[in-house]
Amino acid sequence: MNKKIVLYLSYTGILEPLGQSQILAYLTRLSCSYRFILITFEKKDDFDNKIQVDKLKSLCYENNIIWKPRIYHKKPRLFATSWDLTNLIFDIYKLNNKYKFDFMHCRSYIPSIAAYLARKVIKLPFIFDMRALWLEEMVDDERLKKDSIIYKMLKFFERELFNDSAAIVSLTNAALPYILNQNPTLSKDKFSVIPTCVDLTRFKNDIKETNQDIIIGTMGTIISGWYYSDWLFQTLKLSEKVFKSSKVKLITKDDQCFLYGLAKEYSISEIEIKSSKPEDIQSNINDMTFAILYFTSGISKIGSAPTRMAEFLACGIPILGNEGVGDMANLIKKFNIGVVVKNNSEQDLITALNEMKSLLADPDCSRRCKQAALELFSADVGAKRYNKIYQRVSYEKNINVYQVFKDGC
Repeated sequence: MNKKIVLYLSYTGILEPLGQSQILAYLTRLSCSYRFILITFEKKDDFDNKIQVDKLKSLCYENNIIWKPRIYHKKPRLFATSWDLTNLIFDIYKLNNKYKFDFMHCRSYIPSIAAYLARKVIKLPFIFDMRALWLEEMVDDERLKKDSIIYKMLKFFERELFNDSAAIVSLTNAALPYILNQNPTLSKDKFSVIPTCVDLTRFKNDIKETNQDIIIGTMGTIISGWYYSDWLFQTLKLSEKVFKSSKVKLITKDDQCFLYGLAKEYSISEIEIKSSKPEDIQSNINDMTFAILYFTSGISKIGSAPTRMAEFLACGIPILGNEGVGDMANLIKKFNIGVVVKNNSEQDLITALNEMKSLLADPDCSRRCKQAALELFSADVGAKRYNKIYQRVSYEKNINVYQVFKDGC
């Protein structure tokens, strides 16, 4: 049987760590059943790294993925994005004439808008892999105003993408009630939930070291505005009252001088701050006793699925996290893999730390964390979910083609 030909569109480049973990991890697993033509937008600095480019070209070739990289344009923002969008639409037309795609898989909004507009001519079904609540994120980040023409235009396209797509992928279950309330004509059956994945083979030989010291840590950006850094340092300071011997470890590319300054303000002396390459994440977090994930909450965050949560769990590390961030709090409670903090009052933080202390005494805690990672965030599981979507979209396309043929006769 001939493989279905899929045009995969991503505004995130595969030369970025995110692109490798959230795009190639799936496509390499699905390429045995589908033939992919992959268009990505790569940052110029990344694309100038010829060694890495050649490495990824070889990986794509080995998996029968035809990679068509394009250069991402950033400034001026509106013009640059419009330029990329226009070129992408022409790419879709041109490549479809050559490869005759069965359907398109669009990662995030800009590729989906391109597919939606191209579909007016080429009539191909597309999957709207929305990733997160992008418009709400831009409003919360003050990059977009709700009363602006651009917001209203993008909101129009969002509604069209919801209605015209063959399938929709959300990172979280928590986002679905909000989306369905905003779009009452949509059917929940059109949605699939696939969170950010982790390639568990990177954690395959993970052996946790026994350590008398309690090492409390986190990773990723802390001072970007999307993280409650004050909650973090409050908790780290209060942990000294709960754990007799504790150290702090922060794996981040943030300004170390600034973070050491914050630590000094909170009188935290036993602290290590370092950056890490993506391939070294496991070795750098593996000795942590538990991890703290305090993200800002709000409408935009109910669509978020923090990748770092999946990576901690894959290492068997329980989570101390807050509510209002995607499915994080619900999953922590459901799988008993951590503690949920309601607010940053001293009493609540002390209570949460004591609950974490009790959880750490459970010898089965680390196993549960790894099992949760396997069931929820495995790239293998994610690929199987995408395969189901692909099968459904292919089937529905064939039914529609048959109906057109039948009506034509």
